[in-house]
Amino acid sequence: MRLLRIALILLVFTACSDDDGVESEFTGNEMVYNLTPESTYYSGSGTVTFRERVDQGVTIDIAMDPTGSGGTHPAHLHYGTFDIPDAEMAAMLTPVDATTGLSSTTIYKFLDETEITFSDLMNFDGSVKVHLDDGPNKKVVIAATNIGINASMDIGDIAVCSSKVPI
Repeated sequence: MRLLRIALILLVFTACSDDDGVESEFTGNEMVYNLTPESTYYSGSGTVTFRERVDQGVTIDIAMDPTGSGGTHPAHLHYGTFDIPDAEMAAMLTPVDATTGLSSTTIYKFLDETEITFSDLMNFDGSVKVHLDDGPNKKVVIAATNIGINASMDIGDIAVCSSKVPI
């Protein structure tokens, strides 16, 4: 009976403890870009984080100061730098929640079905734009950042968060 109690206690502690053997869905490679306010509608700050997934996808997390306006703000990955007004969209991102300022999207392909990896995005000629809304103000960009090869245009706005990042 005593052995059964010890076995149960060990089972409970093992089940409730942090298991270092659990594999993460991420490789540890990530890049963080600072969002720049681009409109009088928004004066906050934020970041866009690209995290490499073990399944070869990329999770893109946007964290910005809430706008307090309620609703959502459409977010997109665009070709070219953020100062190009009608830049072609490469990928639609999950809209930013205006109350929390958060968005998370996992991508494997661009809109044209081209497969994309973390390394591809680190060398991508692109930008991320967060728009005011998807109605009459859809062309109003409230926050943006250049990414990939364009990041050098915003020197100091990028942080490398892993020594494993292929640059």
